[in-house]
Amino acid sequence: MSQQKGKSQKSRRRGRTTLLRLLVLLLVLLGAALSLRPELFPEPVQAFWQRLFPTAPQRGELEGPYTVVYVYDGDTVCVRIGEEECRVRMIGVDAPESVHWDESKNTPEGEIASRWLRERLSSRSVYLEFDEQREDRYGRLLAYIWLSDGQTLVEDEMLRSGMAQALSMAPNDRYTEQFEKLEREAKKASAGFWGTGFFR
Repeated sequence: MSQQKGKSQKSRRRGRTTLLRLLVLLLVLLGAALSLRPELFPEPVQAFWQRLFPTAPQRGELEGPYTVVYVYDGDTVCVRIGEEECRVRMIGVDAPESVHWDESKNTPEGEIASRWLRERLSSRSVYLEFDEQREDRYGRLLAYIWLSDGQTLVEDEMLRSGMAQALSMAPNDRYTEQFEKLEREAKKASAGFWGTGFFR
């Protein structure tokens, strides 16, 4: 009797193990199919899979290094590209105003954000990563800014420190989900201007 019971338990364990392996194999095959041919699956399936297994956005090519010659404010800098000095509006972040033509919009927080960025970028070498649209209507370059190590995204650091808010800038939205997640974490931690009540 005990031998039959032991065999039955082993059989059930083998059955569960086999089922688990089949499920894992099915998930692997589904993931591969979604990665290779996502257009074969309806959008709800793609969205559900992305929620289950979020993937990091594919980083674009880095251009540079370029020297930062001036920091205008908390989200706009000037870099030297060859012999030309170019204004660069950082993608995906919005810092408080400090040099707006309408002085009523300038704030002490804008000065703080500008100083924060100036301390990290002035006279430093950086790399630029472009998205779909390279310039805005003002002729400024639109780019993500990476430090000289090629690993540190300045927009990430600004959001993490609570010096800026996430700003979706379609069609330049490669890191939108990442930026919004960092903003939520900064808000929860009361980092920077989230802690002072300036950001709400």
